[in-house]
Amino acid sequence: MPLRNTTQRWGTGAQLLHWLILALIIAQIALARTADALPLGQGKLAMLARHKSLGITILALALLRLLWRAVNPTPELPASSRPWERAFARLTHAGLYILLFAVPLSGWMMSSARNFPVSWFGLVQLPDLVQPGKATFELMQSAHQLLMGALLAFIVLHVLAALKHHFVLKNDVLRRMLPLLGVLALGLGSAASGEAAALHSESEGSAVRFEFDQAGARSSGRFGKFQVVLDLGSRPATPGRLDVRIDAASIDTRDEERDGMLRGREFFDTSRFPVARFVATDIVARGADRYEASGQLTIRDITRPVTVPFVMQMRMEDNRQVTRMQGAVTIRRLDFGVGQGDWKSTNWVGNDVRVSFDLRLAPG
Repeated sequence: MPLRNTTQRWGTGAQLLHWLILALIIAQIALARTADALPLGQGKLAMLARHKSLGITILALALLRLLWRAVNPTPELPASSRPWERAFARLTHAGLYILLFAVPLSGWMMSSARNFPVSWFGLVQLPDLVQPGKATFELMQSAHQLLMGALLAFIVLHVLAALKHHFVLKNDVLRRMLPLLGVLALGLGSAASGEAAALHSESEGSAVRFEFDQAGARSSGRFGKFQVVLDLGSRPATPGRLDVRIDAASIDTRDEERDGMLRGREFFDTSRFPVARFVATDIVARGADRYEASGQLTIRDITRPVTVPFVMQMRMEDNRQVTRMQGAVTIRRLDFGVGQGDWKSTNWVGNDVRVSFDLRLAPG
């Protein structure tokens, strides 16, 4: 997960600030309710002191988040978003930022008006913002409560909008702000319905390529026909299943004579073994959008364990949401019997073959 934002998703910095501020707001509500229920005494004083310190922390984090937003790109809304939805999103975000400043500032002024100086966890005493006075205190107290209610209302609107994007519009607006994006991308959508979800490769916009050394030079080719099914499981904790089938006869190195030889008995022997297959039931998240799929690769009549690293991201392409899956793995052709007779020698044709893929997946 990159630290900074991109036009497609929020970076680690923005995610950390977002969820840390939310956690502190929840803590603030709990502290305020607890303090209200306590009788006047040291316990109440301690709760209110912690409440004020967390409020100052939220104020500082809100300023940091605003600065971070100013120097980072903002992920774009899906292309299918309507003008009023874009305007609503801008209004909600602006309201949230204003209230994140207004609520702690009003609380700070309320404390100053009561002649209770504010300190930050007893380490730094902050200056009073207003002169002490009963009328000022009552005004700030009312303002603080009103602004806190408004903040909670904006948070509810923000949450409802995010849930609509995920469950109704079925785009990645919610996923791209989740710290565990990778895991949730594999299971969150299907968890709500309790049904397994599967993504299938689309021939348009997908490619499987390979590179190998021949006569001291790097050569390349592709497979024209393949099928990829990624079964996402019924919940995030459920291991997924990746099933890749490649039509070995669809090999294309842009040389007919070489392609014919590769289809022959000394290499893929496609008349006897028409399909190369990789099946993985162990898919592990290695980051926000990075995974490793461990499974069995079968070429010709030989099956060996292989681990394939890949990146998976949600994107808008052609005005619809798709999943883009990209990765590469290096295998040894001789481990799978690809190269018989004289072709077992690696003097002129290398043993290592790098297979790369760029797949566009969509629900089947």
